[in-house]
Amino acid sequence: MVQKEFQPLLDDALARVRAHFGRRFLAAYLHGSLNYGDAIPNISDMDCYLVINDDLSGDDKAWIRDAETGLQRKHPIINGVHLSVHSADEVRKDAYTRFILKYNSSLYCGVDVVEAFSTEEFGIIKPDRDTAKARLKFARQCFADALSGKQPACTGELPENTYYTARKFARYFIIIEGSYWLMSINRFQSFEKERVLLDLRANCSAFHDVLDLTESILRDPVKAGIPHEEFLTKISPFVFWMFENISSDSKQII
Repeated sequence: MVQKEFQPLLDDALARVRAHFGRRFLAAYLHGSLNYGDAIPNISDMDCYLVINDDLSGDDKAWIRDAETGLQRKHPIINGVHLSVHSADEVRKDAYTRFILKYNSSLYCGVDVVEAFSTEEFGIIKPDRDTAKARLKFARQCFADALSGKQPACTGELPENTYYTARKFARYFIIIEGSYWLMSINRFQSFEKERVLLDLRANCSAFHDVLDLTESILRDPVKAGIPHEEFLTKISPFVFWMFENISSDSKQII
């Protein structure tokens, strides 16, 4: 459920989208912190995946840039507006996009085109070891970039505050990567952080200290008081262990 303080932003965004695209508009999916109801005012960004019934024109692309800028200026409660607009045909052809929208997003309004195209005819990606393995190279590179102080491709723009950056890393490198590890052992249920932490605790008893730290940072990163560099150092053994476990052919539950 969207937090009430962000509702004016979403109402404004969808009103602009409907006014511009009209009958071309099919659906809007939310992901990220707004989707899970734990966005932080003035810190979190808005990620919205929009589906239209035809291809984007040059005018559409210019409108998207202007809309993102206008929404950001009008609603400073959000730190970045990302309207990712795609045609229904692109959704139909990209099974991995449908996978992310189905398991790590929510239909906010419109027609559920993801479900409509989730058939054997168009290709189905399941939350299993093959899916976890397929994105492992990308995940390794993102973590390597974070460790070296670079901007990881998976996180979007990082906050200036080191504690909020630690929170973003906790979400991506423990919750998201933990979800893919759970897929690799057929224990995945949801990308929702409380569910993931519970399932990781049940299957990774050797890393409860990392999970405790992650939970405290996700709950209140300022109170936890762990700079992002220190957090990355503390979680590295667990993240590397998950990567190796996913790449192997045998399940490892410790």
